[in-house]
Amino acid sequence: MTTNWSFGQRAGLFDLPSLPICTLHGDEFGRDLSRKALAKAADHKLRGLQQSAGLFNADTGWMLRINKNGRSKMGDNPQLTPVESQAIAGIERLVEQAVLAETHGDVEHRNPQVLAIHRLYAALEIRGALYRIKWTVKSFAAVVGQGETLHALQAVEIENAPLGTLPAHEAPTVPKPQAQPTTGRAISVRDLLIGAQRHDGSPFG
Repeated sequence: MTTNWSFGQRAGLFDLPSLPICTLHGDEFGRDLSRKALAKAADHKLRGLQQSAGLFNADTGWMLRINKNGRSKMGDNPQLTPVESQAIAGIERLVEQAVLAETHGDVEHRNPQVLAIHRLYAALEIRGALYRIKWTVKSFAAVVGQGETLHALQAVEIENAPLGTLPAHEAPTVPKPQAQPTTGRAISVRDLLIGAQRHDGSPFG
């Protein structure tokens, strides 16, 4: 658990244990839903979570709250992809399992009440496709009274499950050219972040 943070890529990021892959069927909100219906279903769930104490992240120990701005970005937002809306169905696990990868200042808006912006990553599998989920978390000044707040998400498909994708209870024995993620599998942080960029556009490394 890390309760302290500093700006930049997290020290020892690639030395962290492999992450479990959260598996969803894709119809948790209902079958054959339109993009708009998925977004509304995600928004409905987030409305309920707004009234809760927050979502726990095991890596940092933070309780991540959801405010109105966060819900507007992650809920009924026409810019979200269907996968991003579907991911909200598993938000509890995806937030709990995510790891902190990077912290930086509010370089875009320069809000003095925002102490830092954090990027946390998790792994999601839906119907045989593997996705990298990026959570954006804001740390607010104490006077704001919001603490760490879940602000946004992004889902990016990893077209081929990396070589490091293995059942969580197994060790590698024979190289697998394209292991497919299934329930109970895990992925290394290094493999999960292949192709991911830090806020300044540079790769993790």
